[in-house]
Amino acid sequence: MNKKEVWKTAAAVLLLILTLSTVIWVIRRDRKPEDLEQTSGSPAAEETAEEAAEETQEESREEEPQEETEEAGQETAAGSQPEDFEKETVLEAGEQAQEESEPYEPPVLAVASDIHYQSHAITDFGKAYYDFIAGGDGKVVHYLPELLETFIDEMISLKPNAVVLSGDITMNGEIENHQELSQKLERIQQAGIQVLVIPGNHDINNHHAARYFGSEKTEGQPITAEEFYEFYHNFGYDQASSRDPASLSYVYPLDERYWLLMLDTCQYEPVNLVGGRIREETLSWMDEQLQAASEAGVTVIPIGHHNLLPESSLYTTDCALENYQEITDYLESWHIPVYISGHLHVQRLKKHDGSPLTEEKLGPGPRLDAKRQAEASGEEPYGIYEIVSDAVSIPPCQYGMIRWDDEGNMTYQTRKTDVSAWAAARGIENPDLLDFENYSKEYIKKLIARQIEGKMEPVSLQFLDDMTGLYADLYQDYYAGRIINSKETYGSVAWQWWMRLLPKSRQVREMRAMVGDSDKDNNYLYLPADPGLPEG
Repeated sequence: MNKKEVWKTAAAVLLLILTLSTVIWVIRRDRKPEDLEQTSGSPAAEETAEEAAEETQEESREEEPQEETEEAGQETAAGSQPEDFEKETVLEAGEQAQEESEPYEPPVLAVASDIHYQSHAITDFGKAYYDFIAGGDGKVVHYLPELLETFIDEMISLKPNAVVLSGDITMNGEIENHQELSQKLERIQQAGIQVLVIPGNHDINNHHAARYFGSEKTEGQPITAEEFYEFYHNFGYDQASSRDPASLSYVYPLDERYWLLMLDTCQYEPVNLVGGRIREETLSWMDEQLQAASEAGVTVIPIGHHNLLPESSLYTTDCALENYQEITDYLESWHIPVYISGHLHVQRLKKHDGSPLTEEKLGPGPRLDAKRQAEASGEEPYGIYEIVSDAVSIPPCQYGMIRWDDEGNMTYQTRKTDVSAWAAARGIENPDLLDFENYSKEYIKKLIARQIEGKMEPVSLQFLDDMTGLYADLYQDYYAGRIINSKETYGSVAWQWWMRLLPKSRQVREMRAMVGDSDKDNNYLYLPADPGLPEG
């Protein structure tokens, strides 16, 4: 290589060094302060960082007093550091994930009907009061306050998700009964258990409301529908997801899978009637609720006071809804699995028999097509079940417990209110309460004896105990929904005395009806989950 080439090479290297130095200087000049703090090994960079920090501190001193600056520094030191915040965030996320992963717990529901609560505040326990009891239908009137206290204690012990009272919650709708009952029900609510109330035909605008002082009963003070809401707004109405503007009906979401459609089936405007029906306006409101439930994949359980289906050959009037055929078809069109009621005072379970439905009733469309397909394939037609809960106020003073499992299968089981155990646990010495089952039977016998002894010859009164004993046994089994053995009943000596002495009496007709209706047990129901709702 000659000298000229050496000088050219040296010049190129020098030019390259100068270019690199210029690039480095430009990069350092354009960097942000935080980048400079992270740069190591450069005295110029360290000096620049220190100068920037000093300038920042001087500006801070000019803007804030020294004491506030020190306090802010202490708060920063004492506060959560970034790594602490990250740990807390991870912990909270873990706890939330754990909560979300908890398994679903199906609800438990208690169902009671016809408490017919009677306060002792509207009587002096004189002649008028005992005449009222003597003309009754078996309600243990004198001990209804104790019966209610027993029921409340059992609810608090069982801890269901909700307690349903499906109407006739007072004797005859007296304002004193409503006042006292609503106050007592608060004890269940205070235990964290929601009480859900709907009216029965006894509860609103009841012209039979009375007080019993001295030898004559006097007119009592009934309540209006507006007053019913005022007494019971905390027992379902204020917790409802929707309320019917036309009645005292509402929807209560039991949980994310089940809604209770609490139906006001009573007729009390302008006057109170025994029979019930569902208003056309209420049906329109029900359409909206059932559509919303269908879209949400929720099962709806309707609960009303009056019966959906004719259930008894003993009680044949004013029990089923006046428009029960229309309502049955309507609920089946939504594939509602079960309807729960009271009113009858008799424990019953019944499936709608799927009797032939005409094309006029079904109308053209998916329902009629589904029915024809089912008939062609030999499948059993769909039919809604009804659970009629017997009266808590009448022996054996039962209520029902409903449970669902994870798959949606439902079981219903009756349970007796155990007044004797309640009285013993509280040290009560009243023999009627300590042996409430025997007291109840003797109570029914006395009621029947008063009704028939005037129809019997004096010589026949020696058979009175046997005759009334048979009636009381049938009465308790019938109201409890138990099987009655017809062969044993009609073959008994007591029945022969009835046939000989009072063959055409009302009591004989009643006993025949009781036996005829009681060929199966009505205290347990297993209802498999509906695999799917119908389309359309």
